[in-house]
Amino acid sequence: MLSCKDKSPGSSLELCGVKDPVNNLNWLKALVDEAKTKDPSYTTIVAVTVKGETLINYYVSIMSCIGCISYHCDGTRFDMSVLSQEESKQYQEDIWGEKGRRVVLWPQK
Repeated sequence: MLSCKDKSPGSSLELCGVKDPVNNLNWLKALVDEAKTKDPSYTTIVAVTVKGETLINYYVSIMSCIGCISYHCDGTRFDMSVLSQEESKQYQEDIWGEKGRRVVLWPQK
């Protein structure tokens, strides 16, 4: 499922063991609700797979770090320092690169 890029998820999307993760993962819903209160054109929330694990990345375009605010499916923060330099590069490419593999969770298209 995460091998396709730029999907617009609907209620049938299953991620992190739940259908419609934006509405059914409380911590993710809170992030989306927070993003809605700001200028939504600055924020993107995507899911990517790193080392076989789904991670949720919260990116605000006025920040200088791609991939810095990421979460495990349980809502705990992901520590990018556990990735090798090559893994970190691949992670960032998966989030934003032309050949990146991601599922866009928000904003929904």
